[in-house]
Amino acid sequence: MTFFFRFSLFIAVIAISILAFLPDYSALPPIVSLSDLINHTAAFTVLSLLYALSYSHSLKRILLTLVAYGIFIETVQAFLPTRFASIEDVVADSVGLIVGMVFIKVFRPVMGQKRMA
Repeated sequence: MTFFFRFSLFIAVIAISILAFLPDYSALPPIVSLSDLINHTAAFTVLSLLYALSYSHSLKRILLTLVAYGIFIETVQAFLPTRFASIEDVVADSVGLIVGMVFIKVFRPVMGQKRMA
């Protein structure tokens, strides 16, 4: 099962990176381009859950790693001619991480995984 979650995490990071670096975000189907901030929140909620299911790292490590990934995305977008960096996106990423952390804290004991600090 660990392989499945790690593979899913890898695919999610690739998919999110591709979407983040697309030159024309508005060309995506309406369901994908519904709301940039909602997309960021949902993406980072899913990433945090997949990361926690893939590895028994501390919540602090998961949080720091994914915040760094969100900042990386915004930094790259700052250098793309058709995209721009946004602090609001990093805040939305962080909200998604908080939602994911709450789910992890509540459901990890139920799933039989080690409790994390």
